[in-house]
Amino acid sequence: MFLLMRAEFGSLVIRICKEVLGIGCKSFSAGRDGAKDSWFTGTAQKFPSTSKPWNGTFNVQAKHTKVLNSSCSDNDFSVNQTSVLAKEIKRLNEIQPTSPFQNYIVFTNRKLSGTTHATIVDMLQKGLSIQNTEIVGREDLDGYLNQYPQIAYDFGLHLFMYPLRFNEKELRDVIIVFSQQVSNIANEASDFITTFDIVDKETKNQLNKLSKDYFEFIKSHSLQYFEQIDLFLKDPKNTNYMQMYSRTVSDLQAKILLDRDKFHDFMNLMEHLIDFTVQNNEQLLNELRDKVRVFIHFMYFNCDIGKTK
Repeated sequence: MFLLMRAEFGSLVIRICKEVLGIGCKSFSAGRDGAKDSWFTGTAQKFPSTSKPWNGTFNVQAKHTKVLNSSCSDNDFSVNQTSVLAKEIKRLNEIQPTSPFQNYIVFTNRKLSGTTHATIVDMLQKGLSIQNTEIVGREDLDGYLNQYPQIAYDFGLHLFMYPLRFNEKELRDVIIVFSQQVSNIANEASDFITTFDIVDKETKNQLNKLSKDYFEFIKSHSLQYFEQIDLFLKDPKNTNYMQMYSRTVSDLQAKILLDRDKFHDFMNLMEHLIDFTVQNNEQLLNELRDKVRVFIHFMYFNCDIGKTK
């Protein structure tokens, strides 16, 4: 994200906000931003969660730096009275009487530790006299780009996303959750799930309306782990996990009913299944979202799910 210019970073933040807040996030022309880079009024779709979304008027700001390895704990950003955030709090209080807001989110490409996050949120709450304040740092931005890969592709960031650490225990955990929750997961998807036949990937992508960009994302993000998953499933000592996987595939094939108006292509379906699976198993999978995505990509690439004719 340091490769992006300031204006591009602002556009990236707005694209993310359109996903997590709603399509009604405003974009403003270049120039003086009036202490806001984007503005949204309503109930957020997914922020900070789908179960407890914030509502009201949202003021969103993007704070970009070109300095590598910058941190939100740096003096010039958050610590002293002349820091970036201290100055923003002053500006935000000046616009509150004429442009009131109940929610404030600042996005930055700086690193953000857990301790600094809590300190800054407290600083914003007290400085703005509102409860709903949040700062989103580089780590969570990377998470959003993994969660919404099309955004990463549109901004040319997919080539710089970090490889996953994918170990056997994590794979077991993902398979167990899928095998235990498959009925609920199946009810969330579609009759895009059909046969087990092998078909060339180009034809399959056309049948499932899977975009070329998303298929390239599967190859760059997940393909490198497919052999590891395949070897794990075929290892005799993992027979019980192979059986779990087979039952999962069978149930997905047999039970999934499609709302075609909601999922007009398989990319949207897979991303929805990832969201649904993680959100309904947060304690087990919240840190394994990327592994869930690889697992579903493996199912698709292996022709276990998706139209083949």
